[in-house]
Amino acid sequence: MTGMGERLRGWLHPGWAWTVRYPRIVPFGYSLGSLALGVGLSALGALVPGGLTAAQDQRLQRLMWIAFVVAAVAYAAAEVARQGRNRMLKRNGTAYIVRERARDWDADDSDDFHGQVRRRFARVLEVPGPGRTGRAWDWPLDTDARHWNGKVTELVRSFRVLYLASREPGVPNAVFVTAWWAVALAFGRRVTAGDRSLDLEVWQRRSRGRAGKVDPQIWRQHGHRFGDIPAVQGSAGLVFRELFWDADLTVVRGNDHGGIPDGNPVSVLLLRFGHAPWKPLPAVDAEPADPDPWPLTLQDTAGVIPVKGAASVRIHELRCTPPGVAQQFDWADFPVLAAQAVAWVQRKSAELAGHVLLLGTTIPNELALGIGIAAGQESCFAWPSHLWPIVYRKPADSYVVPHLELGTDAVRE
Repeated sequence: MTGMGERLRGWLHPGWAWTVRYPRIVPFGYSLGSLALGVGLSALGALVPGGLTAAQDQRLQRLMWIAFVVAAVAYAAAEVARQGRNRMLKRNGTAYIVRERARDWDADDSDDFHGQVRRRFARVLEVPGPGRTGRAWDWPLDTDARHWNGKVTELVRSFRVLYLASREPGVPNAVFVTAWWAVALAFGRRVTAGDRSLDLEVWQRRSRGRAGKVDPQIWRQHGHRFGDIPAVQGSAGLVFRELFWDADLTVVRGNDHGGIPDGNPVSVLLLRFGHAPWKPLPAVDAEPADPDPWPLTLQDTAGVIPVKGAASVRIHELRCTPPGVAQQFDWADFPVLAAQAVAWVQRKSAELAGHVLLLGTTIPNELALGIGIAAGQESCFAWPSHLWPIVYRKPADSYVVPHLELGTDAVRE
Protein backbone atom coordinates (compact mmCIF):
# COMPACT_ATOMS: atom_id res chain seq x y z
CA MET A 1 0.00 0.00 0.00
CA THR A 2 2.88 2.32 0.74
CA GLY A 3 4.34 1.83 -2.73
CA MET A 4 0.96 2.58 -4.32
CA GLY A 5 0.66 5.72 -2.18
CA GLU A 6 4.08 6.88 -3.29
CA ARG A 7 3.15 6.36 -6.94
CA LEU A 8 -0.12 8.25 -6.49
CA ARG A 9 1.65 11.15 -4.80
CA GLY A 10 4.11 11.22 -7.68
CA TRP A 11 1.28 11.46 -10.21
CA LEU A 12 -0.68 13.99 -8.18
CA HIS A 13 2.31 16.23 -7.53
CA PRO A 14 1.39 19.81 -8.46
CA GLY A 15 3.08 21.61 -11.27
CA TRP A 16 2.79 19.04 -14.06
CA ALA A 17 5.95 17.33 -12.82
CA TRP A 18 4.65 13.97 -14.03
CA THR A 19 4.91 15.19 -17.63
CA VAL A 20 8.69 15.31 -17.11
CA ARG A 21 8.92 12.12 -15.12
CA TYR A 22 7.08 10.31 -17.91
CA PRO A 23 8.26 12.23 -20.99
CA ARG A 24 6.66 9.81 -23.48
CA ILE A 25 3.13 10.68 -22.36
CA VAL A 26 2.76 13.81 -24.50
CA PRO A 27 4.03 12.25 -27.75
CA PHE A 28 1.98 9.14 -26.97
CA GLY A 29 -1.14 11.30 -26.70
CA TYR A 30 -0.47 12.89 -30.07
CA SER A 31 0.29 9.49 -31.62
CA LEU A 32 -2.88 7.98 -30.20
CA GLY A 33 -4.90 10.93 -31.50
CA SER A 34 -3.38 10.57 -34.96
CA LEU A 35 -4.08 6.85 -35.01
CA ALA A 36 -7.68 7.32 -33.93
CA LEU A 37 -8.15 10.11 -36.46
CA GLY A 38 -6.85 7.83 -39.20
CA VAL A 39 -9.28 5.10 -38.20
CA GLY A 40 -12.16 7.58 -38.19
CA LEU A 41 -11.27 8.97 -41.60
CA SER A 42 -10.96 5.44 -43.01
CA ALA A 43 -14.43 4.62 -41.71
CA LEU A 44 -15.75 7.85 -43.21
CA GLY A 45 -14.15 6.98 -46.54
CA ALA A 46 -15.91 3.61 -46.55
CA LEU A 47 -19.27 5.23 -45.76
CA VAL A 48 -19.23 7.89 -48.48
CA PRO A 49 -19.62 5.63 -51.58
CA GLY A 50 -22.61 3.83 -50.03
CA GLY A 51 -23.70 0.35 -51.08
CA LEU A 52 -23.46 -1.08 -47.57
CA THR A 53 -26.04 -2.99 -45.65
CA ALA A 54 -27.80 -1.24 -42.79
CA ALA A 55 -25.83 -3.28 -40.22
CA GLN A 56 -22.50 -2.49 -41.89
CA ASP A 57 -23.40 1.18 -42.17
CA GLN A 58 -24.30 1.30 -38.47
CA ARG A 59 -21.07 -0.40 -37.38
CA LEU A 60 -18.93 1.94 -39.49
CA GLN A 61 -20.70 5.02 -38.18
CA ARG A 62 -20.22 3.84 -34.59
CA LEU A 63 -16.52 3.15 -35.26
CA MET A 64 -16.10 6.53 -36.95
CA TRP A 65 -17.63 8.52 -34.08
CA ILE A 66 -15.73 6.57 -31.42
CA ALA A 67 -12.49 7.13 -33.31
CA PHE A 68 -13.17 10.87 -33.69
CA VAL A 69 -14.01 11.19 -29.98
CA VAL A 70 -10.85 9.30 -28.97
CA ALA A 71 -8.80 11.48 -31.32
CA ALA A 72 -10.27 14.66 -29.88
CA VAL A 73 -9.73 13.57 -26.28
CA ALA A 74 -6.17 12.36 -26.96
CA TYR A 75 -5.21 15.56 -28.80
CA ALA A 76 -6.76 17.74 -26.09
CA ALA A 77 -5.10 15.83 -23.24
CA ALA A 78 -1.70 15.87 -24.97
CA GLU A 79 -1.94 19.59 -25.68
CA VAL A 80 -3.02 20.44 -22.12
CA ALA A 81 -0.14 18.33 -20.76
CA ARG A 82 2.32 19.97 -23.15
CA GLN A 83 1.27 23.46 -22.14
CA GLY A 84 1.30 22.51 -18.47
CA ARG A 85 4.80 21.10 -18.84
CA ASN A 86 5.99 24.27 -20.55
CA ARG A 87 4.46 26.43 -17.83
CA MET A 88 6.19 24.32 -15.20
CA LEU A 89 9.55 24.62 -16.95
CA LYS A 90 9.12 28.37 -17.24
CA ARG A 91 8.08 28.64 -13.60
CA ASN A 92 11.12 26.63 -12.45
CA GLY A 93 13.30 28.86 -14.58
CA THR A 94 17.05 28.44 -14.91
CA ALA A 95 19.08 25.88 -13.00
CA TYR A 96 22.75 26.54 -12.27
CA ILE A 97 24.80 23.44 -11.55
CA VAL A 98 27.94 23.89 -9.44
CA ARG A 99 29.99 20.69 -9.53
CA GLU A 100 33.27 21.03 -7.66
CA ARG A 101 34.35 17.48 -7.04
CA ALA A 102 37.21 16.91 -4.64
CA ARG A 103 40.24 14.67 -4.80
CA ASP A 104 39.49 12.80 -1.57
CA TRP A 105 35.87 11.92 -2.38
CA ASP A 106 34.43 8.56 -3.27
CA ALA A 107 32.95 8.07 -6.73
CA ASP A 108 29.65 9.89 -7.23
CA ASP A 109 27.41 8.65 -10.06
CA SER A 110 25.27 11.76 -10.49
CA ASP A 111 24.96 11.87 -14.29
CA ASP A 112 21.49 10.32 -14.25
CA PHE A 113 20.32 12.79 -11.63
CA HIS A 114 21.60 15.76 -13.60
CA GLY A 115 19.76 14.33 -16.59
CA GLN A 116 16.57 14.59 -14.52
CA VAL A 117 17.47 18.20 -13.70
CA ARG A 118 17.73 19.03 -17.40
CA ARG A 119 14.18 17.79 -17.95
CA ARG A 120 12.80 19.80 -15.03
CA PHE A 121 13.99 23.31 -15.93
CA ALA A 122 13.67 25.59 -18.94
CA ARG A 123 17.45 26.08 -19.00
CA VAL A 124 20.30 24.29 -17.26
CA LEU A 125 23.70 25.99 -17.08
CA GLU A 126 26.88 24.51 -15.61
CA VAL A 127 29.06 26.97 -13.75
CA PRO A 128 32.66 26.53 -14.94
CA GLY A 129 34.77 26.21 -11.82
CA PRO A 130 38.45 27.00 -11.37
CA GLY A 131 39.42 23.55 -12.65
CA ARG A 132 37.82 24.33 -16.02
CA THR A 133 38.83 27.95 -16.41
CA GLY A 134 42.46 27.49 -15.40
CA ARG A 135 44.84 24.75 -14.37
CA ALA A 136 43.53 21.45 -13.01
CA TRP A 137 42.04 21.87 -9.55
CA ASP A 138 40.26 19.39 -7.29
CA TRP A 139 40.13 21.08 -3.87
CA PRO A 140 43.06 19.24 -2.23
CA LEU A 141 43.59 19.05 1.51
CA ASP A 142 47.36 18.95 1.42
CA THR A 143 49.64 21.99 1.29
CA ASP A 144 47.70 23.29 -1.73
CA ALA A 145 44.72 23.90 0.57
CA ARG A 146 46.23 27.33 1.09
CA HIS A 147 44.79 28.27 -2.33
CA TRP A 148 41.14 27.57 -1.47
CA ASN A 149 40.27 31.21 -0.85
CA GLY A 150 41.43 32.34 -4.27
CA LYS A 151 39.72 29.40 -5.97
CA VAL A 152 36.37 30.20 -4.35
CA THR A 153 36.82 33.78 -5.57
CA GLU A 154 37.28 32.41 -9.10
CA LEU A 155 34.17 30.24 -8.73
CA VAL A 156 32.09 33.20 -7.54
CA ARG A 157 33.37 35.37 -10.38
CA SER A 158 32.56 32.66 -12.89
CA PHE A 159 29.00 32.34 -11.55
CA ARG A 160 28.45 36.10 -11.64
CA VAL A 161 29.60 36.36 -15.26
CA LEU A 162 27.35 33.46 -16.28
CA TYR A 163 24.41 34.82 -14.29
CA LEU A 164 24.69 38.35 -15.69
CA ALA A 165 24.93 37.00 -19.22
CA SER A 166 21.92 34.68 -18.92
CA ARG A 167 19.50 36.20 -16.40
CA GLU A 168 15.99 37.08 -17.45
CA PRO A 169 13.67 39.38 -15.49
CA GLY A 170 11.09 37.46 -13.52
CA VAL A 171 12.68 34.07 -14.18
CA PRO A 172 13.56 32.06 -11.02
CA ASN A 173 17.15 30.91 -10.51
CA ALA A 174 17.76 27.49 -8.99
CA VAL A 175 21.12 26.12 -7.90
CA PHE A 176 22.40 22.59 -7.36
CA VAL A 177 25.75 22.41 -5.61
CA THR A 178 28.22 19.56 -5.26
CA ALA A 179 31.23 20.76 -3.26
CA TRP A 180 32.84 20.67 0.13
CA TRP A 181 30.44 22.13 2.68
CA ALA A 182 32.91 24.95 3.34
CA VAL A 183 33.08 25.81 -0.37
CA ALA A 184 29.27 25.80 -0.59
CA LEU A 185 28.94 28.09 2.45
CA ALA A 186 31.60 30.52 1.22
CA PHE A 187 30.11 30.53 -2.28
CA GLY A 188 26.59 31.23 -0.98
CA ARG A 189 27.71 34.05 1.28
CA ARG A 190 29.92 35.75 -1.28
CA VAL A 191 27.49 35.69 -4.20
CA THR A 192 24.70 36.97 -1.93
CA ALA A 193 26.72 39.69 -0.22
CA GLY A 194 28.07 40.79 -3.60
CA ASP A 195 24.58 41.14 -5.11
CA ARG A 196 21.74 41.50 -2.63
CA SER A 197 19.19 41.47 -5.46
CA LEU A 198 20.17 37.89 -6.30
CA ASP A 199 17.39 35.47 -5.40
CA LEU A 200 18.56 31.85 -5.48
CA GLU A 201 16.47 28.75 -4.88
CA VAL A 202 18.51 25.91 -3.41
CA TRP A 203 17.46 22.45 -4.61
CA GLN A 204 18.54 19.13 -3.16
CA ARG A 205 20.76 16.83 -5.20
CA ARG A 206 21.81 13.21 -4.96
CA SER A 207 24.71 12.49 -2.61
CA ARG A 208 26.47 9.77 -0.67
CA GLY A 209 28.23 11.51 2.18
CA ARG A 210 28.95 10.92 5.84
CA ALA A 211 25.27 11.44 6.65
CA GLY A 212 24.23 8.57 4.40
CA LYS A 213 22.70 8.24 0.95
CA VAL A 214 20.35 10.96 -0.27
CA ASP A 215 18.39 10.29 -3.45
CA PRO A 216 15.71 12.98 -3.92
CA GLN A 217 13.01 12.71 -6.56
CA ILE A 218 13.60 15.84 -8.58
CA TRP A 219 9.98 16.01 -9.76
CA ARG A 220 8.62 15.88 -6.21
CA GLN A 221 10.55 18.69 -4.57
CA HIS A 222 10.78 22.44 -4.68
CA GLY A 223 13.67 24.74 -3.86
CA HIS A 224 14.18 26.79 -0.69
CA ARG A 225 14.92 30.51 -0.65
CA PHE A 226 17.17 30.83 2.35
CA GLY A 227 17.46 34.58 1.88
CA ASP A 228 14.08 35.16 3.53
CA ILE A 229 14.10 32.44 6.18
CA PRO A 230 11.83 33.33 9.10
CA ALA A 231 13.03 34.04 12.60
CA VAL A 232 11.79 30.67 13.81
CA GLN A 233 12.25 29.20 17.24
CA GLY A 234 12.06 25.64 16.01
CA SER A 235 9.96 23.20 14.08
CA ALA A 236 7.75 20.36 15.17
CA GLY A 237 9.99 17.52 16.25
CA LEU A 238 13.27 19.47 16.00
CA VAL A 239 15.12 20.04 19.25
CA PHE A 240 18.29 22.14 19.41
CA ARG A 241 20.80 21.77 22.24
CA GLU A 242 24.06 23.50 23.03
CA LEU A 243 26.90 21.44 24.50
CA PHE A 244 30.46 22.23 25.53
CA TRP A 245 33.55 20.07 25.28
CA ASP A 246 37.07 20.77 26.54
CA ALA A 247 39.79 19.69 24.14
CA ASP A 248 43.57 19.54 23.96
CA LEU A 249 44.37 21.10 20.59
CA THR A 250 47.47 20.03 18.71
CA VAL A 251 48.34 22.06 15.61
CA VAL A 252 50.33 20.51 12.77
CA ARG A 253 52.03 22.72 10.22
CA GLY A 254 54.08 22.12 7.12
CA ASN A 255 57.63 23.24 6.67
CA ASP A 256 56.52 26.24 4.61
CA HIS A 257 53.90 27.61 7.02
CA GLY A 258 55.83 30.86 7.48
CA GLY A 259 55.73 30.99 11.24
CA ILE A 260 53.07 30.93 13.94
CA PRO A 261 50.59 33.82 13.69
CA ASP A 262 49.99 36.16 16.58
CA GLY A 263 46.49 36.03 17.91
CA ASN A 264 44.00 35.53 20.68
CA PRO A 265 42.46 32.43 22.22
CA VAL A 266 40.99 29.78 19.92
CA SER A 267 37.42 28.48 20.05
CA VAL A 268 35.82 25.80 17.93
CA LEU A 269 32.19 26.11 16.82
CA LEU A 270 30.54 22.86 15.78
CA LEU A 271 27.25 22.55 13.89
CA ARG A 272 26.35 18.94 14.53
CA PHE A 273 23.14 18.27 12.66
CA GLY A 274 22.35 14.59 12.23
CA HIS A 275 23.97 11.37 13.40
CA ALA A 276 27.26 11.61 11.51
CA PRO A 277 30.37 11.33 13.73
CA TRP A 278 32.74 14.19 14.44
CA LYS A 279 35.86 12.72 15.97
CA PRO A 280 37.16 12.70 18.59
CA LEU A 281 33.83 13.54 20.23
CA PRO A 282 31.56 10.66 21.19
CA ALA A 283 28.36 9.76 19.38
CA VAL A 284 25.43 12.16 19.46
CA ASP A 285 23.64 10.22 22.18
CA ALA A 286 26.54 10.77 24.61
CA GLU A 287 26.82 13.57 27.16
CA PRO A 288 30.03 15.51 27.95
CA ALA A 289 30.54 13.68 31.23
CA ASP A 290 34.20 12.77 30.71
CA PRO A 291 36.29 15.17 32.83
CA ASP A 292 39.37 14.70 30.66
CA PRO A 293 39.81 16.94 27.61
CA TRP A 294 39.34 15.34 24.21
CA PRO A 295 42.37 15.25 21.90
CA LEU A 296 41.91 17.33 18.73
CA THR A 297 44.56 17.57 16.03
CA LEU A 298 44.28 20.11 13.21
CA GLN A 299 46.49 20.61 10.18
CA ASP A 300 46.68 24.38 9.82
CA THR A 301 47.35 24.97 6.12
CA ALA A 302 45.68 28.39 6.43
CA GLY A 303 48.25 29.60 8.96
CA VAL A 304 45.57 31.18 11.14
CA ILE A 305 45.71 29.24 14.42
CA PRO A 306 47.86 31.10 16.97
CA VAL A 307 48.94 27.97 18.80
CA LYS A 308 52.47 26.71 19.15
CA GLY A 309 52.33 22.97 19.55
CA ALA A 310 49.36 22.39 21.87
CA ALA A 311 46.75 24.41 23.77
CA SER A 312 43.52 23.96 25.67
CA VAL A 313 40.40 25.02 23.76
CA ARG A 314 36.67 24.71 24.17
CA ILE A 315 34.36 23.21 21.55
CA HIS A 316 30.94 24.88 21.43
CA GLU A 317 28.43 22.53 19.82
CA LEU A 318 24.94 23.18 18.49
CA ARG A 319 23.26 19.81 18.11
CA CYS A 320 20.09 18.67 16.43
CA THR A 321 19.11 15.19 15.28
CA PRO A 322 16.22 14.11 13.06
CA PRO A 323 13.04 13.46 15.04
CA GLY A 324 12.05 9.94 16.01
CA VAL A 325 13.91 7.11 14.35
CA ALA A 326 14.67 9.06 11.16
CA GLN A 327 18.31 9.04 10.06
CA GLN A 328 18.07 12.16 7.91
CA PHE A 329 16.24 15.47 8.09
CA ASP A 330 13.24 16.21 5.93
CA TRP A 331 13.97 18.63 3.10
CA ALA A 332 11.25 20.87 4.58
CA ASP A 333 13.34 21.24 7.79
CA PHE A 334 16.37 22.80 6.07
CA PRO A 335 15.24 26.47 6.39
CA VAL A 336 14.69 25.95 10.13
CA LEU A 337 18.13 24.37 10.51
CA ALA A 338 19.76 27.21 8.57
CA ALA A 339 17.99 29.88 10.61
CA GLN A 340 19.07 28.29 13.88
CA ALA A 341 22.65 27.84 12.67
CA VAL A 342 23.02 31.46 11.54
CA ALA A 343 21.51 32.85 14.74
CA TRP A 344 23.75 30.62 16.88
CA VAL A 345 26.98 31.49 15.02
CA GLN A 346 26.21 35.19 15.34
CA ARG A 347 25.48 34.82 19.05
CA LYS A 348 28.69 32.86 19.67
CA SER A 349 30.68 35.41 17.69
CA ALA A 350 29.50 38.11 20.09
CA GLU A 351 30.15 35.95 23.16
CA LEU A 352 33.63 35.00 21.97
CA ALA A 353 34.71 38.41 20.73
CA GLY A 354 38.43 38.47 20.09
CA HIS A 355 38.73 34.70 19.72
CA VAL A 356 40.01 32.97 16.63
CA LEU A 357 36.91 31.08 15.51
CA LEU A 358 37.07 27.73 13.74
CA LEU A 359 33.91 26.10 12.34
CA GLY A 360 33.32 22.37 12.07
CA THR A 361 30.12 20.81 10.77
CA THR A 362 28.28 17.62 9.95
CA ILE A 363 25.85 19.22 7.51
CA PRO A 364 24.96 18.54 3.86
CA ASN A 365 26.05 20.85 1.04
CA GLU A 366 22.58 22.31 0.51
CA LEU A 367 22.31 23.35 4.15
CA ALA A 368 25.79 24.88 4.04
CA LEU A 369 24.81 26.81 0.91
CA GLY A 370 21.60 27.96 2.59
CA ILE A 371 23.54 29.12 5.67
CA GLY A 372 25.88 31.06 3.41
CA ILE A 373 22.99 32.70 1.55
CA ALA A 374 21.31 33.65 4.82
CA ALA A 375 24.58 34.94 6.28
CA GLY A 376 25.11 37.12 3.20
CA GLN A 377 21.89 39.08 3.73
CA GLU A 378 22.05 42.69 4.83
CA SER A 379 20.07 41.83 7.96
CA CYS A 380 22.76 39.38 9.06
CA PHE A 381 25.05 42.08 10.46
CA ALA A 382 26.53 40.08 13.37
CA TRP A 383 28.21 37.38 11.31
CA PRO A 384 31.87 37.09 12.39
CA SER A 385 34.54 38.98 10.47
CA HIS A 386 36.81 35.95 10.44
CA LEU A 387 35.71 32.33 10.47
CA TRP A 388 37.80 29.38 9.29
CA PRO A 389 36.48 25.92 8.35
CA ILE A 390 37.58 22.57 9.74
CA VAL A 391 37.28 20.02 6.92
CA TYR A 392 37.41 16.26 7.39
CA ARG A 393 39.95 14.43 5.25
CA LYS A 394 38.73 10.87 4.88
CA PRO A 395 41.85 9.06 3.57
CA ALA A 396 43.93 10.29 6.50
CA ASP A 397 41.03 10.32 9.00
CA SER A 398 42.11 13.81 10.05
CA TYR A 399 41.01 17.44 10.04
CA VAL A 400 42.43 20.24 7.93
CA VAL A 401 41.95 23.99 8.17
CA PRO A 402 42.18 25.22 4.57
CA HIS A 403 42.81 28.87 3.82
CA LEU A 404 39.18 29.78 3.16
CA GLU A 405 37.65 32.82 4.81
CA LEU A 406 34.01 32.23 5.74
CA GLY A 407 33.66 35.56 7.53
CA THR A 408 32.58 38.97 6.30
CA ASP A 409 36.12 40.07 5.50
CA ALA A 410 36.14 37.73 2.49
CA VAL A 411 33.61 39.96 0.68
CA ARG A 412 35.83 43.00 1.09
CA GLU A 413 38.69 41.51 -0.92
